Amino acid sequence: MKCKYLFLLSAAILVSCGKSYELNDTQFNEESIRANTEKQLGITIDQEQTWVDITNGSITIKVDADLEDIAKVQILTESPFGNDEAAILNSADCQKGDVVTLNYEAPGDATELVAACVSSKGVYYIKVFNVGESNLSFASTANARTRGTSDDYPTLIVLGESIKSFNAQRAEESLQNGTTWSNDKTDNSGKNRYYDVWADGSWKNDRLWSHQTVSGGGWNVEDGFICKSVSNSGDLNTLKSIISTYLKKTGGTNTTGSKANNWQGIAQGNAYFRVNNSYLISNGRPTSLIPIQMNTSEGHFNTIYYYYFNPATTAGMTSEQEANYIKSLPKYKAIPGMNGGDKCRREKEYLLPYYGDGTPETSSLAVSAAIPKGYKIGFLNRKDFNKMGDISNCGSGCIYGDGRLNFEVNHLMGHYFSAMDKTLSQDVAAGSPSAKKDKRYGGTPSGMQWTSPRIGFFSANKRSYMCFEDGADCNFCDMIIEVVQGTEIIEEDMVPEDIKGASYLMCFEDRPAQADYDMNDVVIYAKRIDNGIIEVGLAACGAADEVYIMGIPGGSRMNNREIHDLFGIPKETYANTQTNGQVASNTPRERISTVLSLEDFMRNIYIVNKTTEKTIRMPEKGKSPYVIIVPDGFRYPKEGTSIKSAYPGFLEWAQNRNASRDWYKMYEDISKIFPDLFIQ
Repeated sequence: MKCKYLFLLSAAILVSCGKSYELNDTQFNEESIRANTEKQLGITIDQEQTWVDITNGSITIKVDADLEDIAKVQILTESPFGNDEAAILNSADCQKGDVVTLNYEAPGDATELVAACVSSKGVYYIKVFNVGESNLSFASTANARTRGTSDDYPTLIVLGESIKSFNAQRAEESLQNGTTWSNDKTDNSGKNRYYDVWADGSWKNDRLWSHQTVSGGGWNVEDGFICKSVSNSGDLNTLKSIISTYLKKTGGTNTTGSKANNWQGIAQGNAYFRVNNSYLISNGRPTSLIPIQMNTSEGHFNTIYYYYFNPATTAGMTSEQEANYIKSLPKYKAIPGMNGGDKCRREKEYLLPYYGDGTPETSSLAVSAAIPKGYKIGFLNRKDFNKMGDISNCGSGCIYGDGRLNFEVNHLMGHYFSAMDKTLSQDVAAGSPSAKKDKRYGGTPSGMQWTSPRIGFFSANKRSYMCFEDGADCNFCDMIIEVVQGTEIIEEDMVPEDIKGASYLMCFEDRPAQADYDMNDVVIYAKRIDNGIIEVGLAACGAADEVYIMGIPGGSRMNNREIHDLFGIPKETYANTQTNGQVASNTPRERISTVLSLEDFMRNIYIVNKTTEKTIRMPEKGKSPYVIIVPDGFRYPKEGTSIKSAYPGFLEWAQNRNASRDWYKMYEDISKIFPDLFIQ
């Protein structure tokens, strides 16, 4: 995963009136430098190594995304939806219908980038493209949202049989015995634990229905689901980009085991997630869904059901009364689960017909292919662990988007309860209902609450999606479902946080023949603002020597300035290289007009060490790495920590410039790198 930046930059350049200094180039003793490099790094350098890994490109974009208005177009490193690691490579103001050509400098390991149209309200519409592509149109792969004629829908839909839900079975057992029980291991090797949360009988009438037959419109019934093949697979690369950055499966700063814990972001909401939005609202057209990703090893245990109701029916009810009303509603098969891995697909579309508002009977005819306008549509996932229909298995349960309906199942230990927050506890009897109860605590930091939803709803690219947490790890990306049509779109009506510009760092060693290769003696950053503007600034000073910055193109006010002077710190002190050391919040920056590429711009920059009377420029090809230019995502090592220790992949890349090109993303230990310096 990429590391975040924290730029501590002031709005204006703060420079003192200290003297400036410049030396003529002085030849190094290359043998001494090479010997020190071999001693410090222990490698033989690739003779083709340039210490820069940037891909320069240009793409012409037709600004025709499905937005009401378009204010700008951008090139990004990643999808921006709910992803604070996306960075802007270039940007231009524009209007809908314009054709814009943008240059960009991409990290050398990047194979795909993201083009984005942005509305005046900050709503994004994106499309993934391959590095090297020359033209792009957003409309070229747009997916149809609605069908053209009534012939596309079934003319006859017949309801099949129903089964008792797991909640209903547990309610029945509780009503008979006062409790229900569940083994606390999915393989039945644990303890039998007893629960009384189903004892009020509120779930006793809960039934799950299958569809029996259908005719017309090319639809079929498969295992009780109404479906048809999808003819337009759409833009799967863009879908995968949205999902993989929006809802990561693993990694991140908040994890449950090795899995990403995405729950906190869902709980807090953002411009795209809707907090407690447990329902979609019908727009009066037939509702259909397409599975996009089934990235769960337990997917074949899952079955997604839907239900609906007229919100006028529950008007005036208390929350508990409404929840009990929903518990008694019939639920109908929507989509089967599967073990699909991380593959994105658009293969089958599933229809959700309307059987009226009462309790149906087997062989009832659907009233309509469309749920009435304004009705709420809710969803649940029935997880039948081992497909035995056995309520004694702790992994078998029905989990809802409406968190009120998860109260009971969230108590089941060994599976669902492990996703609860560590501050939550319950007293549970083991062995028999009359046994002494013991206190157990939830298993997840920043975990769920008793009535947390286990289905999230989000929007991206003018489409609505559902995401599911089918078990215990809180990553909420076990199943991703696209809402094709039939409901109001979850509007992206909040302006997301500003996306940072992609910064490249130029990292210097100020004494090449004695370098310790912590690469932080002088750290300069540069980023492209638009086709003609580059912002350049200082990030760190790890030099005790008297060092001057030189060669910044465009008449920079930082040229000929001593590095400590620019930071406003005493000589022989450091800034932004030690965790408990000095942090220079007033670091200088400026924007410069230039026609140079970002790489050519940075290659012009050099430093002069007055103490040693040496000039340090970018090394020639195959020489020692006393200056490197690193893509966005790099956190330089802390003071005195060698780059080979902080980033083990660096050595492999140094010896073979085509290997480990993502080395700068993979630090060894967070304690070895300077944390989160840069925020824009």
